[in-house]
Amino acid sequence: MNPRLILPDSRSGRYVLLVLGPTLLAWLYLVLFAANGYVSRAQVMVEKDSTIPAAAGAELALGLLNVGGGKSRQDALLVQEFMRSRTMLEYLDAQLGLRQHFSAPKVDFIGHLASDADQEEFLEFYREKLMVTIDDDSLILSVDFVAFDPDFAQKVASKLVERSEGFVNEVSRQAALEQLSFVEDQVRQANGRLKQASREMIDLQRRNEVFSPEKETEAVGQILAELEAELAKQRTQLKALGGYLNPTAPDMIAVRQRVQALEAQVAQERARMVGNQGGGLNDLMLAYQDADVSVRLATEVYKAALATLETTRLDSVRKVKYLISVDKPSRPDSAELPRVLYWTLTVFVFLNLAYFVMSLIIATIEDHKE
Repeated sequence: MNPRLILPDSRSGRYVLLVLGPTLLAWLYLVLFAANGYVSRAQVMVEKDSTIPAAAGAELALGLLNVGGGKSRQDALLVQEFMRSRTMLEYLDAQLGLRQHFSAPKVDFIGHLASDADQEEFLEFYREKLMVTIDDDSLILSVDFVAFDPDFAQKVASKLVERSEGFVNEVSRQAALEQLSFVEDQVRQANGRLKQASREMIDLQRRNEVFSPEKETEAVGQILAELEAELAKQRTQLKALGGYLNPTAPDMIAVRQRVQALEAQVAQERARMVGNQGGGLNDLMLAYQDADVSVRLATEVYKAALATLETTRLDSVRKVKYLISVDKPSRPDSAELPRVLYWTLTVFVFLNLAYFVMSLIIATIEDHKE
């Protein structure tokens, strides 16, 4: 198709038709027909409670969730996504009639929501009217909401902040309850381990009929030392008597019998101490020490779990995280949208670029024909 059949012959005529005309139409639409957009602004921040003291031994409490003070980017992102979510849209629509406001009959046929728009289109339109940004340094969320009425824009922004605060409280409380349930389970397990270790200690004492192997070993060692001292004394006496008495003399026989009796007693006490192929007091003392360490360790873990449980119970009945309103939703004094000069210049520049490209195409086509 010949471009001259479509476009005016003169270059100025084509420029007016393709650039100045559409730019004028865009300007007329922005000035006469486009609905005014009023922006309500607010700033909020998620804060964590740092007033709860840490319980003694809480470090031993099996990796509990961190509920200390400070700000988290993850919390800010969570609030940002919740504000842009379908759940928030449905809440605002039920509370304020958001769909009705944006789809009310207006001269602006482009900027309003279609009356028959489905939920996905409604959500996309809502997200176009809402801007939530996060400051990288302070983690403050800046909320901007655009509506066709200044009072309505402020109401929507206020409901956004109010519902987000409730959402943060719900998530915080649910996390605290889940943490409490986890800690209670750890306390039950620690209590069970303590009872099991105590039962094993008692069974060990009952089987060997010994309350404290350490004291028993100490007593046997003392007896053995006394017996060995007496045995050495009797051996010395036997050797002295052998120097001038006959081996069959009554005194020699008596001393020899005492030596034999002492040797048998010493052997018996040594066997009791070290045992024959194990089973002596030293083995019993080692088993007792292992059982005692188990009881002590289970006791410390149980104490730490109890201390953490008390702290977690305190956390669960207070707001661990909460939303701070840094700047309350504002009521706009004037319409910020549409940005007539910005969009008019944007359309003008774009059309000039398109006109330049089209002129090159037309010139190329004419050159080929010649």
